[in-house]
Amino acid sequence: MMANRFIGETTAQANGKSWTLRCDFNAMAAFEEATGKDAMTAFEAAEQGDVSILDLRHLVRACLLRHHPDATLCDAGDVLSHDLSVVQRLIEGAMPTSGEAAELGNGQPVTAPVTAPG
Repeated sequence: MMANRFIGETTAQANGKSWTLRCDFNAMAAFEEATGKDAMTAFEAAEQGDVSILDLRHLVRACLLRHHPDATLCDAGDVLSHDLSVVQRLIEGAMPTSGEAAELGNGQPVTAPVTAPG
């Protein structure tokens, strides 16, 4: 289930509650503040299935903070325990293809590079 795919937003159910996660620059910064690790590197590792449990939990917590500012690492672990696919949905939502972006009305036309007269 997707709340807003273009900005990397999705929902998950855990402990009888619906959690909305958003993967945006604020979430990436929160992840970096919490772990001291580069968020883009962690996302790439998660996409390839080569990320630690600790980093996954911090990543999910960072993505929970927008809609659930009091979310804890335990909450993030519960979300992961109930729906591990939430990480893949976040990654896919945060990095839509150009075709998906265009369908959502967020695509930018591709133009030829401007070169100086020579």
